[in-house]
Amino acid sequence: MSWTAALDRLDLSRTSDVLQRVDLELYRDNVPGALALLERAHAATGEPQYLGRAQEIRSWLRHLTDPQAFVGMYEDFYHQRRGLLRLKRLERDLRILLGWKTSKTLKRVARHPEFQLLEQQVVTHRPARVLDAGCGEGRVAITLGSRHPDVQVTAIDASPTNVRIARRVNRFANVQVEQMLIEQFSEKTAPGSFDLVYSFAVLEHVADLDDVMVRILGLLRPGGRFCFVVPMNDLTAVAPLPPFVARDGVLGHVRSFSESSLRASFGTYRDFELVKLPSPWRPERYPAGIVPVEFGAFFVAFSKGT
Repeated sequence: MSWTAALDRLDLSRTSDVLQRVDLELYRDNVPGALALLERAHAATGEPQYLGRAQEIRSWLRHLTDPQAFVGMYEDFYHQRRGLLRLKRLERDLRILLGWKTSKTLKRVARHPEFQLLEQQVVTHRPARVLDAGCGEGRVAITLGSRHPDVQVTAIDASPTNVRIARRVNRFANVQVEQMLIEQFSEKTAPGSFDLVYSFAVLEHVADLDDVMVRILGLLRPGGRFCFVVPMNDLTAVAPLPPFVARDGVLGHVRSFSESSLRASFGTYRDFELVKLPSPWRPERYPAGIVPVEFGAFFVAFSKGT
């Protein structure tokens, strides 16, 4: 059943049913859908619980209010996970120093289905200049650069911790890593500077998807290729759900994607491709009442018009 059809069948006066549907949408990362349902229900009934829940959800999106807040939130997250002085960090730093982490990263990433699809795009379209827009620790950029020494790879990420790790792991002169938001990078870089741009596990996080897409397409030359990976979280509820609570009071994933929405948004671009990449279900991430319909990721690629 489509989102619109499900919404039309919902009795907005049944508060518990509406709030359960809101929780399902939040577990699916459909934050705009959850907020739209609450706004519609409040307008129809005046029920204060709907307004209160909407205000709580918006408080989890405060990092989207300005670029510094966005960078700060992600830096705090990655610094806590990877930057603090702990035994695991010391072990990681030793592996980096000896080159073991680089070698292991190259072997592991090369086996990933999304990397293999990206590499097919590189082999087919033969780009000379490639941008990784949101590189994390640089795994994909470094692996791509190692396997294609004739390709100049620029990788950017918002988190200083991620950039520091990526620079230390990188052993390849054709890979450069910078700490910068996509918006900032687009303002300092000449239009059409890249033959191919890719962005893996990024678009579900950004504040304004339309603005980011305009900036990425501006960085591509006419006919250039854009590839991205986003989550495929088609979930349903088979039992009552506990109220959704954002981890550390912050929602990292702020939108969901479906095959139909991706085709509607990007399907008219030249040489559009969409591949579903199913992955094993992760029940530990969700309450017992959630089951998957489709779970994994979408790989999307298309060419900029001339």
